[in-house]
Amino acid sequence: MNESHQLRQMLQLLIRRFGLLEKEGAQCCGVTLVQSHILFEVGRTHAPSLNELSASLGLDNSTLSRHIQGLVERHFVNRVQSPTDRRYVTITLTDEGKQYEAEIASQMNDYIQEILSNVPRDKQGQVIESIDLLLEAMQNSSCC
Repeated sequence: MNESHQLRQMLQLLIRRFGLLEKEGAQCCGVTLVQSHILFEVGRTHAPSLNELSASLGLDNSTLSRHIQGLVERHFVNRVQSPTDRRYVTITLTDEGKQYEAEIASQMNDYIQEILSNVPRDKQGQVIESIDLLLEAMQNSSCC
């Protein structure tokens, strides 16, 4: 088996296993998986614009707007219109949104700690470094 085929298999398995966990983590709080990603990104970047969120999550604006509307209705996020340009909208977490995002993050951190505990301590940095190298390679690739 060549390395590209092996990497593909490993990535698919990783995506499936981690994706299922994320789905379970998000469902604890009554939000969809995409909404969980939105909450995480908004919390991480602090008041991103709709275009910034769209780019970082890889979602088109209409899909993103639909998911954000659900979060607005649940009082997890606010849409904040720029006073100088009505077309420029940023998204912020409400206090309730911060609480839900923290709850999901806590569950994810616990799971990741459990995973890392099964990796020898002297290899944990290597795992993180390897994933970082892969992400950088993907960013520099024309296909990703």
